[in-house]
This record gives sequence, C-alpha cells and structure tokens, in this order.
Amino acid sequence: MKEIQRGIIEDFGRGYVKFGHSELMGRVVGLLICQTEPISIDGICERLNVTKTPINQICRRLEELNLIHRVRIKGERKYHYQISPNVFLQAGVNLSRLFEENLHIAEQHLHALLEKYSAAEGDEKDKLRTVCERLIIMREFNARQIKAYKTFLNEWRNARNNLPTVEEYLVKMEKAA
Repeated sequence: MKEIQRGIIEDFGRGYVKFGHSELMGRVVGLLICQTEPISIDGICERLNVTKTPINQICRRLEELNLIHRVRIKGERKYHYQISPNVFLQAGVNLSRLFEENLHIAEQHLHALLEKYSAAEGDEKDKLRTVCERLIIMREFNARQIKAYKTFLNEWRNARNNLPTVEEYLVKMEKAA
C-alpha cells in the first residue's frame, strides 16, 4: 500500500504543477487523499520530508480553496487536517471561478474598446477591430464554458450520490476483464 500511496502523492504533485500550482501543494493533497485519519502539520512534514513553513502556507491556501479542512482531535492541542469530502467538486467550483474571472476581464475591456472602436477611423479602427474580435471570442468562449461547467457540476452533484460502492466497482472491473 505504501508504494501505491507514494505514487498517488507524486502524481498529484506533478498534476498540480500542470494547473499552475506548486508540486508540494499537489503532494499535500495526494497525501491527504490517502489518509484515513486526520494528520497534523508535523505528520505532513514528516511524511513528505519538508519543513513546516511551506506546509503551513499550503494548508492555509488549501483551506481557503475548501479542498481540505482543519479538525481538532480530542486531547491534542495541534490542529489536524483532512481532505474535504467533496474535494473534486470543490476543485471544479474553483475552476469555474477562473472562467468567471476571465469573462469579467473580457467584458470589462471589451466595453471600453468598443467605445474607442466606434469613434476610431482608418488604421486605428483596423487595429482596434482585431483586439475587439479577440475579446469577443474570449468573452463568448468563457460564457459558454461557464454554462457548460455549471451543467456538469449539477449533473455531478446528482451522480455523486449514485456512484458504485467499492465492491460494486470491483465486480464491474472483473466483468470488463
């Protein structure tokens, strides 16, 4: 099991880098996915062989993103952390917020550019047209992405309650083989 956990931790680290996050942040998420019990900062540091400062910062950020949460263990003074039960749904919600921010950027600047475009002439109008076209594409792309992602997230919320159990999944895999 330890070899599989190590693989999960390392794969999450590499995966988070692809999304613009630190490898260490991904490794923390991977570790917490593998943990069946809450784990302290000290435990995270020990398991990942890193110092407390970056782990404290990463855990705060992951809490802000609602991907992990802090818990108290009776009789212990230190906080412990565990993965949020809806970590993947929350990651999707966080991603959809990026689409919304991109939509806002496009709309904010497109409005100002369209006003300039209306008043422009000749060469200036041609240059503004190109930028306006790009921002229109950006706006429309993100608007559609948001709509599609909201539909997907709603479908996922419904599907999440009907996922197969481990035993049912095992039977499915055996039948497929």
